[in-house]
Amino acid sequence: MAEPDDLKLIRKIVDQGGSKYTGGNIDRRKYQRLVDLGWLKAATTNVSDVLYEVTESGKAAASRS
Repeated sequence: MAEPDDLKLIRKIVDQGGSKYTGGNIDRRKYQRLVDLGWLKAATTNVSDVLYEVTESGKAAASRS
């Protein structure tokens, strides 16, 4: 089940172009929640970096009021 913070984050990512690059040793739990919801897909670019892209489900969630 999505939480209010999940909706805020997916809207922010959509507004910024639909992708989010994370580099280094950071806490990615908030992005993993969106992956688990089916709103983002994750692609590991190397050992410490991940590129997240919004899915169609994520776009639909971001446009909900």
